[in-house]
Amino acid sequence: MKALLLALLCAAPALARAASILDDLDPAQRAELERGGQVVRMEEVAGKPWPRVRLYEKVAATPEEVAAVFFDYRNAKAYVPKVVKSDISLRVSPCVIEVDYGIDVPLLPDEFYTARNSLTADPDGSYCVSWRLVRALQTKDSEGNLRIETLGEGSAIRYTNLVTPGSSMAGLLRIPAIDQMKDTVRAIARHVEEVKRTQPAELKQKVGFLREAIKGE
Repeated sequence: MKALLLALLCAAPALARAASILDDLDPAQRAELERGGQVVRMEEVAGKPWPRVRLYEKVAATPEEVAAVFFDYRNAKAYVPKVVKSDISLRVSPCVIEVDYGIDVPLLPDEFYTARNSLTADPDGSYCVSWRLVRALQTKDSEGNLRIETLGEGSAIRYTNLVTPGSSMAGLLRIPAIDQMKDTVRAIARHVEEVKRTQPAELKQKVGFLREAIKGE
């Protein structure tokens, strides 16, 4: 009986371990990620013209550093391709912020929308920013998240997005929209690495802002 109890106690930490984003990937995909390649997974969703897209990328920075750079929403327009506007319009709480975005859309007028971004930090050192569409000129709905976890001495990020476009040209825009998501994830990863390499003082400041926001929740 004591032996059984001891075995259960020893197994408890493993049973309690939260699922990792790496658990999504098969061995070949994980190897590709660890080599620095981008992994793309798409899931068709009933009633939706575009799939749920999941993109995985390796980043040479800690999860906290990645989260801190991404949390500076106002700077997104400086490094994310086709983003022409990223202004904070409402602070619901230190970690829940509404951001007005503008996107350069091919073939159609530019899209302007507001997303509510919610930041959470987990005890294991991982971070997640979830978003939900508040309003938009053309898009019907959008929801997703960016999850950041430790991978070796750096991080792995998983970007998940499900967009319901409002345009009758949704079929024509499907591939450009997915390509835009791929470019966005690459841009996030490379920008974090650049800031870490060339602007350590600025990165330290961003980390400080992140910690203050989490502390203030």
